[in-house]
Amino acid sequence: MNIAISNDKFYIYDGAKLERIKEFNKDLDCAIKNITKKERLLKAKSMIMINGKDNTVVATYPIIRAQHYYPLSILDFAYAIKNVVCNKIPSLPILSLDSHDYNFCDFNCKDCLAVDTRNWAKDNLGFTNIAPEEYEKVLYKIAQYSKKRGCDSIRFEMSGEGNPDMYPHRSRIMKYAKEVCNMQLVYISSGSLLTEQLIDDLAKYADYVRISLPGVTEVAYDIYSNQKCDKERRFTLQKALKNIEKIIERRKFYGREGTLIVGARTCMRPESDGGYLETAKKLKEIGADSFQVVQILVPEGSNYRDYPISESCKKELIDLNENKIGLMHIQTPSNLDYVYYDRGIEKENRPSECFSSMVAPILYGPHLVVCTHWEKIKNLQFHYGKIDDNVKEIEDIMQNERAEHLRKDIPYNCSSCCSIFDNQIMSSIKAQLLLVKNPEEIEFLLTY
Repeated sequence: MNIAISNDKFYIYDGAKLERIKEFNKDLDCAIKNITKKERLLKAKSMIMINGKDNTVVATYPIIRAQHYYPLSILDFAYAIKNVVCNKIPSLPILSLDSHDYNFCDFNCKDCLAVDTRNWAKDNLGFTNIAPEEYEKVLYKIAQYSKKRGCDSIRFEMSGEGNPDMYPHRSRIMKYAKEVCNMQLVYISSGSLLTEQLIDDLAKYADYVRISLPGVTEVAYDIYSNQKCDKERRFTLQKALKNIEKIIERRKFYGREGTLIVGARTCMRPESDGGYLETAKKLKEIGADSFQVVQILVPEGSNYRDYPISESCKKELIDLNENKIGLMHIQTPSNLDYVYYDRGIEKENRPSECFSSMVAPILYGPHLVVCTHWEKIKNLQFHYGKIDDNVKEIEDIMQNERAEHLRKDIPYNCSSCCSIFDNQIMSSIKAQLLLVKNPEEIEFLLTY
C-alpha cells in the first residue's frame, strides 16, 4: 500500500487515484501520527502532483533528493512555482540561501573548491569576511523579500568559503537569523574548531548540522585535510566523530531529536576504502541521522574515467546503501564506476530556466551571486549585485532588467551544473502546471 501525506491529510493510492484515509488500523495510525518532521521529509520516496478536485494523479517525481531542501521540502518549491503560475505572487521567493561568509580555513584540503575563489575575492571584491551589522541587514532584507512572496521561513545554509567555525560572530548571526528573520538554519563545517558554546548554539538554533569528513579512515583524513600543524595538534576523524556526538547530546538536552538532523558527508577517496561501513556504524552508535558519500569533481586536466572504483569499494557502498546500518538517511553515488565525476551537461539536457538562480542564490559575503561555480562567482556578469545601504530592497537587484536578462541567458552559458537535477524537476513542475486546465486545483504530496 502506498501512502501520500500533505500536512494533516493522509491518502492511500494505487498510482492513479488517491483515497482519503478515514479509518486507520492501530499500527498505521500510530506510525503516521508519531512521524517526526525529519522522518517525514527524509524518508519520502517521491512527490506527486494531484488534481485536488477528483484526487487523480497528474504527475510523479520519483527522485527528490530530500537533503537538498531540508528543513524545507520539494513541496515548498512546487507550491511557490504554482503561486507564480496562478499569479498569486509577482515572482519566486528566495527559498534557500547558501552563505559563503568567511574566507579562512585551518585545513588545506586537497581538491578544495574554494582556494581559487578566496584569492580572487580578496583581490577583486575586497572580501575576506562580513561584519555582523552588515550581515544582519543583508539577511533581514532577503527575509522581507521572500516574505512578500509567501515564504516566511528561508532555508539559510552557512558553509563558508573556509571554515565557518572560525567566523567570530557565528552565534550572533545564527540567533539573529532564527529569532528575527525566522530562518531555518543549515550548518556545514569540518567541525574542527567548534567550541562548546557553538555546539550548544547549533543544538539550540540549527535545523541541520552536517560535518564534512575529508576521509573515513585516519590515514585518508590526515592526507586530505592536509593540515600544516604538528601531528599531535592535528584534528582527526575520531575528534570529528566526538564533536558530532557532542552536538547529538546537546540536541537531546533541548528536546530537538525530531527536528534537528545531524549527519556527516565524505568525498570518495581510494585511501577511504574499507572505512565507509565502519564510519556509518559509528555514526549510528552515537545517534546520527545521515551519512552521505559523494564522488568528487575530476581534477583539472584529467578524465574521470581514469579513476575507476575498486570492486571492494563498490561492494562496500552497495552493502551500505542496501542495509542502511540503521541510519535514517544514506546517500551513495548512483554511478559506482568512477571515484571522480564531472558536472558537464549536454545542450539537450539543459533546462529552459535556471530556477536555482531565483530560488537558491549564493550569498558571497554581501554579494548576491547566481551560482556557486567558480566561473560564475569569478565573473561579475553573474552577480546580481552587492547588498549594501544603497540597496533599499532586494527587488532593486533581483527584479531589474539586468537580472531578468541574466537569468534568461544562464542556461545557454552553462557547460556544467551542480543543480541540474533540481532545475530539471522545477522546470517539469512549471511545464506541467501550464498544461493543466486549472492549476488552482493542483496539490502536491509526498509519498511513502
